[in-house]
Amino acid sequence: MRPTKLLFVGLALMASTWMSAQSNLKFGHVNTQAILAAMPELKTIDEQLQSEYETLEGQLTDMQEDLQGQQKEYLTKLQAGTMSAMEREGLETQLQEGQAKVQNFFDQSQQSLQQKEQTLKRPLFDKVSNAIKEVGAEKGFLYIFEEASGLTVYKSEKSVDVSDLVKAKLGIE
Repeated sequence: MRPTKLLFVGLALMASTWMSAQSNLKFGHVNTQAILAAMPELKTIDEQLQSEYETLEGQLTDMQEDLQGQQKEYLTKLQAGTMSAMEREGLETQLQEGQAKVQNFFDQSQQSLQQKEQTLKRPLFDKVSNAIKEVGAEKGFLYIFEEASGLTVYKSEKSVDVSDLVKAKLGIE
């Protein structure tokens, strides 16, 4: 064989091997938000968070009502002109402290709810993540992309939605 034909045959073999390897590459996509929403555990967590929210909201409402009562009392005394300068100053300081206390409680409540949500949902996120990894390994996927994040630039018709496989792995419909 001449060197040119040999080179051509060699390149043809390499190209066919590369094409064969490319056809074995499997890419998939998954929508973890939809999977999480289908998990029955999420409903329980949402109920716990809603209960916590209602408790904190009730406490905040009580604090706000107390503050409004103090403000009305202050305005009544102010309009009647029955306060001394010292009493007026004391009530104004008390109102400012009350407003700060309400705002502080609100801020701490928000942080507390966010931390509790993260703590309660972390095991679910881990469970879904592990199921995705297991599906990927079992089904031979090279990559599985998160569909909802918008990070997928291109999705061909050959990309397989593995959400149902992950749901089956988790035992949910």
